[in-house]
Amino acid sequence: MRFVRLALLFGLPFCLVPWVLADDFVGPETCQGCHPQAYAQWKASAHARAMEGLKAEQRRDSRCLSCHAPAWTSQAQPGVGCESCHGGGQHYSKGFIMKDEELSRLLGLVDPSEKTCRSCHDGFEPSVEGFDFQKKLKAIEHWTHGRQPPP
Repeated sequence: MRFVRLALLFGLPFCLVPWVLADDFVGPETCQGCHPQAYAQWKASAHARAMEGLKAEQRRDSRCLSCHAPAWTSQAQPGVGCESCHGGGQHYSKGFIMKDEELSRLLGLVDPSEKTCRSCHDGFEPSVEGFDFQKKLKAIEHWTHGRQPPP
């Protein structure tokens, strides 16, 4: 019996890691149900139209798609959606889970930071203007009342 308890105690977390960290996107329309203002702001943003600026050959290039459409190859979702920054929502997008900040983060919700943005805006993108995190943060501001912007 003691062996079973030890196996569960030490083995269970490793069994759950792939499930909890799964990158299963549900799409921005799922987020829209509870976050209509954030969705509207995203829909009008450059992130939502990130694939439109790519040429035909770039749309087949994984180096371009990794930033312009992170969920394109696995789930055919164009653009940079909510989950590109906040993590795949399959496990945390349910309303009762989102109401519990600790549980939603445990199940994969990410609070993006400057490091998250710089995974794509790394200085190698073809842009005349450099990436100024504080300036660009204002362009994507969509957090709800009471929440603070990322550090």
